[in-house]
Amino acid sequence: MRYKIQSMSDIGRVRKSNQDFLGYTTNNEGCLFAIVCDGMGGHAHGELASKMAVETFIRLFEKETFLEKDDNQINQWLRDSVKQIVQEMKDHVDVFYETHDMGTTLTAVLFVEKKAFVVNIGDSRTYRLKDGKLNQITVDQNLWNDKDNREKRKEEIKNYLGAKFNEMTYWKVLTSAIGPNKNTKIDTYLLNDNVGTFVLTTDGVHDYIDAETFTEILSSKRRLKSKAKDMIEFAMNNFSTDNLSLLIVEMMGE
Repeated sequence: MRYKIQSMSDIGRVRKSNQDFLGYTTNNEGCLFAIVCDGMGGHAHGELASKMAVETFIRLFEKETFLEKDDNQINQWLRDSVKQIVQEMKDHVDVFYETHDMGTTLTAVLFVEKKAFVVNIGDSRTYRLKDGKLNQITVDQNLWNDKDNREKRKEEIKNYLGAKFNEMTYWKVLTSAIGPNKNTKIDTYLLNDNVGTFVLTTDGVHDYIDAETFTEILSSKRRLKSKAKDMIEFAMNNFSTDNLSLLIVEMMGE
């Protein structure tokens, strides 16, 4: 497995702290794991939630083996790991109750031989650029994508908030997140061919960069660090109001 990898995070120009957290590592088998989390800024201790999620997932990954597992077993391991993260958050709340409302998004990719296993909770995203085409692998878990309940929920919240209701930000309200007291829906995706450039982003990046610019920057011949910097700078110059984090993995096959 040949690859290049680059991570970058910036507090941005509006927030007073950076509640994003990200990381990557390999295990003894040479499998690669990359993860990005965005602590929920409207909730206390979002920075703790994102840090706990990343560090726990990486710890679980480093002591696990995957080469003898089939696809279903690897998928189950991803789901079990998310449940373990939630349990450790609950255990933390038992000691530090003030952290009971913490929450975070999570998007991660596990590379095993020629395959890529993606897990996602919330509205951070995983993309892949291959053959010049950008594909968003994950689906945001927000009210916009909650086809069954979105109109009903909209009317309820509109009636509750009255004049304070904001159409644009309403649709971004999360329907799933990781936390000790959050509704957690685990989405998983399998790519049987992992060649290409994978990009994991928080919404402070992808909400402020169009697909054409995203593709143009990734397709350039520049180093990964320069690409990451260009994407973050573009988003900030496009009035990003959030922390900005991304992780680029350029997979080159066996």
